[in-house]
Amino acid sequence: MDRRWLSAAAIGPLLLTASAAQAETVIGDARTTPVATATAASGAPDDLRISSPGSVKPTGGAAVTLNSDHKVIIEGEVAITDASDATALLGEGGRRGDVTLSGALRVDESYAATDADSDGDLDGAFASGARRYGILTTGAEAFHGSIVQTAGSITVEGNDSAGILTQSAVDGSIRAGGSISVLGDRSYGLRTEGTVGGDVVTRGGVTAQGAEAVSVAVDRNVGGALILGGPVTVTGYRYTTRPSDVSKLDADDLLQGGPAVRVRGSVQGGVLVEAPPADNDPDNTDEDGDGVADASETTGVITSYGQAAGLQIGGADSLVLGTVNGSGGFGLVVNGTVQGVGLYDGVRGLGIEIGGQGGAAQVTGGIKVGGVVSADGVQAGAVGLHLKSGASAPVLANSGVIRASAVSDAAVEVLALQIDAGSSASQLTNHGTMAAAITGAKGSATAVLDSAGTLRLVENTGLISAAFAPAEGASVEGRATALDLRANTSGVTVRQSANSVDTIVPTLTGDVLFGSGPARMELLAGQMTGALAFGSGPDVLMINGGATYKGALTDAGGGLAVTVGEGRLTTTNTGTLALDSLTLGSDAELILTADPVAGTASRFNVAGQAVVAQGAQIGLAFASKLTASTSFTLIQAGDLQVSGALDESLLTTGPWLYRTSLRVDAGQNQIIADVRRRTAEEAGLTAAQASAYDAVFEAFDRDAAVRDALLAKTDAAGFGGLYDQFLPDYSGALFRVIAQAQEATARGVDETEGLLSRSGRRGWVQEIGVIHRQDLDGAAGFEADGFGLAAGVEGAETPLGTFGVQTSFLNVNVDENGAAAAETLSGSTLSAGVYWRASAGGLQASAGATGGYAWLQGERAVVDLDGGLSRTATSDWTAILGTAHLALSWTAEAGRYYARPMVRADYIYLGEDGRTESGGGEAIDLTIEERTGQQLAAFAGLALGATFGDPEGMLWRPEVTAGYRALTGDGAGATTARFVSGGPAFSLDAPELDDGAMVVRLGVRGLSRHFDLALEGGGELRGDYQAYDARVTARLAF
Repeated sequence: MDRRWLSAAAIGPLLLTASAAQAETVIGDARTTPVATATAASGAPDDLRISSPGSVKPTGGAAVTLNSDHKVIIEGEVAITDASDATALLGEGGRRGDVTLSGALRVDESYAATDADSDGDLDGAFASGARRYGILTTGAEAFHGSIVQTAGSITVEGNDSAGILTQSAVDGSIRAGGSISVLGDRSYGLRTEGTVGGDVVTRGGVTAQGAEAVSVAVDRNVGGALILGGPVTVTGYRYTTRPSDVSKLDADDLLQGGPAVRVRGSVQGGVLVEAPPADNDPDNTDEDGDGVADASETTGVITSYGQAAGLQIGGADSLVLGTVNGSGGFGLVVNGTVQGVGLYDGVRGLGIEIGGQGGAAQVTGGIKVGGVVSADGVQAGAVGLHLKSGASAPVLANSGVIRASAVSDAAVEVLALQIDAGSSASQLTNHGTMAAAITGAKGSATAVLDSAGTLRLVENTGLISAAFAPAEGASVEGRATALDLRANTSGVTVRQSANSVDTIVPTLTGDVLFGSGPARMELLAGQMTGALAFGSGPDVLMINGGATYKGALTDAGGGLAVTVGEGRLTTTNTGTLALDSLTLGSDAELILTADPVAGTASRFNVAGQAVVAQGAQIGLAFASKLTASTSFTLIQAGDLQVSGALDESLLTTGPWLYRTSLRVDAGQNQIIADVRRRTAEEAGLTAAQASAYDAVFEAFDRDAAVRDALLAKTDAAGFGGLYDQFLPDYSGALFRVIAQAQEATARGVDETEGLLSRSGRRGWVQEIGVIHRQDLDGAAGFEADGFGLAAGVEGAETPLGTFGVQTSFLNVNVDENGAAAAETLSGSTLSAGVYWRASAGGLQASAGATGGYAWLQGERAVVDLDGGLSRTATSDWTAILGTAHLALSWTAEAGRYYARPMVRADYIYLGEDGRTESGGGEAIDLTIEERTGQQLAAFAGLALGATFGDPEGMLWRPEVTAGYRALTGDGAGATTARFVSGGPAFSLDAPELDDGAMVVRLGVRGLSRHFDLALEGGGELRGDYQAYDARVTARLAF
């Protein structure tokens, strides 16, 4: 056995001898004077049991003392109030006996903090008394026994105090299975100042609150294991929930505590933050093989609220953590949770800290994380797992979560794993998640930082990630690094391979930075996104197993060999990369990036041989806009070997906007890409869309996000869908809905008075609804609806006929096909006019004219969900409206049946003002010129109906109308626009409708001498265009 363990464990249980059987003294009543084992039996020594409801509550000193070779069992209550230098249970060193607690120990005070300044927040110290203890062992000799809390509670209030404090050595174990709560500065939940021969175990919950408070402090050697279960919490804060208004907090509310768990001595059985394993075998009661029944294990949750670590290992003297039983040879095992929560502004979070205290901290076998290690900061940084100077852990194995995060406006540093210079770790294996994240745009987020340069192997089958989450519209100014291995000078291999769980995709997100030593990057499964920067050594990049890489690929030394077997390599940076060799297998994909504005592209200059197997694919991405046809040399080799014809199928992953082809210049050992812009026809644009092609092309790169989104479209459908969003509304939807609503209003005017008296005035009101659908692709197609009200008053009939006045209001909404969900196009019209109607026998004529005003609004949204693009250009404009109407019909009756041939003509004029959009940015906002639409609609048809009812009561007339409607005129008119930021004007013609179409309507009219009600609905169909309307008209004589 290592001599370092001798003082703690050598004589432990062997020195405990069985004494002659003794009677047990039981206290079952309330005592107010101290008791001791040496005098428990009427002055003679004896075992002592304080049963429930018995109690011992003196005014001070030690309430219960174990000062003979006997045991103490407390099932009732032991308490002292308002006395400093007080102890609930005192064990003298040199004595033999066990302490068993299932009741309550309480050493507290009546003092409580108050709100002295009436700001709604407590003020003052946490405690006023001092040196109070729940259980205390003292003396130069060891206490020969165990301290076991099976249940119950220990509550202590006082500065420089402790729930359990062993100043002497303890030969047995210390097991805290109940709750321990301590309040006061520089206080401890459980502290061992002397060695412990057995285990130190917490499973019931330990809490310490106060400045420099520590929940569990193992300050000397432990012969067994340190097992941490249940909640272990420490803070110096008054509140561990952040209030909505932190400005009200005072300095005494924001004190800093110590670590939740502190280990300064060697622990032969290692440190375990326990959690019960999954129950995969009902017949196995100890599936994790740690020697503890799984049902007896609790989940350890170690939390530090403040800047101190959740778990701190290391002291002024060297220490060693032995291996945890059943762990596979690891000295520190975290199956539960260890977390450091800064909570308040400017306070860094720290999960686990090892070393950095002056002495070496050796973790035998390394660190195994199957649970969670985390750290969080607000306006401050955070470190999840920190190996400081003097720490050594050969293997870091994570199958759980190691993470750090911060929310900050300023630059902060966030690291999931930090290995400092002067510490040592040679292997990192990640099967879980290692992540560093900053909610903000500044600073440095690093998943793994090896400043010691000692890592030789990094294996990943899970997720290693570093990322920023900036506010909307903000750009990231910091750097996200997955692996920072720049300190390595002797060589390192990073290997990403398949996870045993098929649904888990191994992923590296963030930059990977190598040092001057030989570096080997093996991507054998999954994906990596971020810069890959090799140093000055001889380096290797291997991609296989379907793995993909995308990022800026660089090498500082020119000694890089690249092999792509089955997988994809995408370089996002441009410029020349010097390689020793390049091998592209038959299942390899290589995508390089061109920057036409700068005149550069990714170019592999291969000093030796470049091999391109038959079936290998080469593609080209674009970082900027191509303005003229050009060629880029992608590969230049000393010896270029290309098997068969180049496979260009990967070029379809490039921008649809461009046409790219590849060719081999065998004489120059080059592979060259020739690129030009597609014509509008090749891009799949309609004639209307094509008119804006040059203008859109000139403007789209004035916004980098817009440029990247458009260049990311790789097929006609994706390109066309985004391209359409650049165009103003030109479909004619507003014009057509307004025109049909006006015609529907006029049909109400055409109707005769029916049975209503013609000698007096009459009034009418009409409700109108219209729906239009144009089934064309893109912005030329739409669905639109309108809803309106019309009303009129007409006078008594004169020899010249009936004259009336009318007014109407209409609201219109348009949804363009393919438009983003956020896009809106709407308007309202208000018009008024006069009309005339006359009849002679079966002949009837009518005419009318109106004038009005329209208020129109548009929010044109340009959205690309794949690229994270969202821009909105808004505009408001007005228009004037004019209509004229003329109708003629003749009714022939045959009994109850009738037929009414008819003709109608309707003219509409809509003159829209010009407008300028705003809010979309230089690549989106348009200036749209004035637009004029005019149309003459002629209708000829026949109505057939019948009359039912009693003329003295109510008549009903159902009827059907069928006819033909023809159009002439300019229609909705052309839309002429240009980008606000400059460029050519373009004009978009609204899709033309067929010259004519059949119209069918059904209606019913109820007539009486006092009121009149008519309902009508129908529509017209023109191939890919349909229009429907319905109206309800009510008339009243007065």
